[in-house]
Amino acid sequence: ALRLFTYRLAFFRCRWNNLDFLVVTSDILSLALITIIGDIPSFAVLRVCRVFRLIRFAHLLLLFRELHIMLTGFISAMRAMFWASIMLVMMLTVWSIIAVEVLHPINLRLG
Repeated sequence: ALRLFTYRLAFFRCRWNNLDFLVVTSDILSLALITIIGDIPSFAVLRVCRVFRLIRFAHLLLLFRELHIMLTGFISAMRAMFWASIMLVMMLTVWSIIAVEVLHPINLRLG
């Protein structure tokens, strides 16, 4: 509210401020509807907008060089871990098929 009062119409020129304004306004409206009407359906879609405020925090991380390097390294490591898990699942599937093909005839002869 203080930033809106200080900047007046210049406040709405920044996209991040528009996002914050939308999130806060939707929260206030949902609280007013809950107070007036009572139990209303969930506003899950509007509450997801709060997650977008985290993007603003990530944007701040990019301003500092060291934090940007750490964030880039973390994202690269997560990408490598994702592909490693895909490869691990594929290898487990292949070895499971081979094991079934080799062991199944042996089990039929023993049983």
